[in-house]
Amino acid sequence: MRLPRLITMLLASGVTLLIAAILLSTLPAHATERMASPPNDGWYYTSRPSPVSAGRVIDLYVDTDFSEHEKQSLVSAMRQWNYVLNGFVWFRARMLPVNPEPALLAQIRRSHGWVIARVDSRHPVARSGEGTHALAVTTGSRGGFVYVISDRMGNRDFTGVMMHEFGHVLGAGHDGFGLMAPVYSAAMGRCIDQDAVALVARAQRLPMNHLNWCEGPAVGRPPLPMAQVPHADYRTPMAARQR
Repeated sequence: MRLPRLITMLLASGVTLLIAAILLSTLPAHATERMASPPNDGWYYTSRPSPVSAGRVIDLYVDTDFSEHEKQSLVSAMRQWNYVLNGFVWFRARMLPVNPEPALLAQIRRSHGWVIARVDSRHPVARSGEGTHALAVTTGSRGGFVYVISDRMGNRDFTGVMMHEFGHVLGAGHDGFGLMAPVYSAAMGRCIDQDAVALVARAQRLPMNHLNWCEGPAVGRPPLPMAQVPHADYRTPMAARQR
């Protein structure tokens, strides 16, 4: 059986994030599965050959408190960014132990890793500043935390929210439209659009013409100005109106 097909079957069968992440992290970036069209009619990813066999790795350490559905959504978000980055940079996911010691979390940050933490609105990060109305908050630059505020997620697309936050992990700020817009929209978060890739390419100093992105019905829209926001928050539309 061809390896890409095997990975697809394993992910679809509900295996844990740890197994899926091990499979993905041990493959060179060019060997990861070629992405199918996003789950929206008329949208698709470009397909450019990978010019490098392995690039810089960003380690993600995932909280065990996430549900199986959330873990699968994390895998999907990670795989889409790995496809878009086309081997120049790629994410590798691992599970944190239950109740990790502060020393371990500090070591992860020192090694430029990122902790993906599941919290609720009682957490300090959700009770001040940008976190007051956020669905998720990313803190740090070369390593840090992605806090997912679980009780605010509701029925929102978890994969889209995590793709947005991983954009911040890669150095992207907010954009006026698409995946990196500061206000949540399921339609704009369906996949990783060209504007989001351009922000990451600029932050990571990557050649835009060798990367992939999502295209679709809105590809001909006029450009909108980018909002310069230093840290990540993905706000609900109502929260945005209140600000």
